[in-house]
Amino acid sequence: MFFGGKEYVPLFATLTASAKDDRIVFYNSMVPPTAFGCSLKRFRTSTRTNWHYECTRAFIAGDVDPT
Repeated sequence: MFFGGKEYVPLFATLTASAKDDRIVFYNSMVPPTAFGCSLKRFRTSTRTNWHYECTRAFIAGDVDPT
């Protein structure tokens, strides 16, 4: 799972390229990021700064389905 800004998505994809499990990238922009080999899941929110904190809290609470 990746919760973070789009500028870190390529690093996540590179560092986890050999992972055997599914890699899921949450994002909130209108345009999906490029994340080779990863599944993309849009997290809709009006929060622009630190939206990933909101997404992480929702995921932990079970309010976000990564599939």
